[in-house]
Amino acid sequence: MRSEETKLKSLALRLGADLVGITTRDILADGPPSADPRYLLPSANSVISLAVSLDKDSLQDFICKKSWEPHCHDRKAIAKRLYTIGDALAETLRADGYDAVNVDLNNNYRPEESAADLTEMTEFHPDFSHRYGALAAGIGRLGWSGNLLTREYGARVELGSVLTSAALTPDASIPDEDHPCDKCKMCSRVCPVEMIHPKASMQVTVAGITETLSRKQSNTRCWIGCTGYEGLAPSGTWSNWSPYRLGRPLPGEKEALDALCIRLQKADPQMQGPDNSFSNYRQAVFDPEWFYYTVCGFCRSVCAPRREERLANRKLIINSGTAALKLDGSHVVAEADACEMATPYGLRVVVPRGELTKKPKKIRRWPGQFPLDREVIRYLRREAASSGENCIAD
Repeated sequence: MRSEETKLKSLALRLGADLVGITTRDILADGPPSADPRYLLPSANSVISLAVSLDKDSLQDFICKKSWEPHCHDRKAIAKRLYTIGDALAETLRADGYDAVNVDLNNNYRPEESAADLTEMTEFHPDFSHRYGALAAGIGRLGWSGNLLTREYGARVELGSVLTSAALTPDASIPDEDHPCDKCKMCSRVCPVEMIHPKASMQVTVAGITETLSRKQSNTRCWIGCTGYEGLAPSGTWSNWSPYRLGRPLPGEKEALDALCIRLQKADPQMQGPDNSFSNYRQAVFDPEWFYYTVCGFCRSVCAPRREERLANRKLIINSGTAALKLDGSHVVAEADACEMATPYGLRVVVPRGELTKKPKKIRRWPGQFPLDREVIRYLRREAASSGENCIAD
């Protein structure tokens, strides 16, 4: 069936994929449950793995806090491209008489017995792991952070997967001697919520490959950091792009951390809308009004192919300062006199001094504005109007 593989790979590359690989259900059989493609497609025999690289310039500007939005827009454009490529592959396979599923790119989590809905999830196991598929298909290997690392782009890629009943010929995985992760552990040094342990390790086996990874903390710790409920590093000198602060250290024990994450999600306006990206990720990606809100991912962003670049990226991150929320919904670098104010959402927010004295915009909703930011801005405007204060005290 070599002509079938060539046709599919050529199509993916022509539509904008940077890397394409193929693996099979049997090769993935020794992996964790999320490596089994039959969960989504019972007839699955093969997986086509896709990778598209992030724009290097906008990513560099993102990690050093030169600019926030361009990297967010780049991620959205790449997500649309991956969906488009996956759809074309699936349609081609179906036209040839095979079953095929284009796996959602994100927010595709398996139900959890104790969770009534997404706000109560704490494990976040995907329907199918794009990372495991890409590992088995020879796209990359798993680094210390657990992210997929490629030889060409480091960890700075977005992934997609197409499952099919076609019995395709698999590609070889990357051998140990060519492993792109040299355990520099820069990823553990740029996570503001300290998700990635710098020393303790664990192992995971997929496709006959045993990877040694950092022993991470609870997944809810990462959710809190990457969603943006807490953006400040323990040193207090730098943050990710989130302007929000919990005002206290994150709990060390899983039960308390999970409970905190659930409380924050229950209060988050983003989680209450029926059309949010967690209920329909594809719909959000193709919605021209939806903004691809990205505040972290530093563990991936730091990880360039060469060690010298990774060291330089770490310095950019830890010297980038902290983030603040302007009342137009944009995120900026906080000045020394920025205000930190309470909100009704279990969070504090950093706002540039003087923002609350500016004349409010007449429009109440800005295209693409993040729901939590929007509601916090409304709250701060009301409080400022009633108190006449430039900065609102607790």
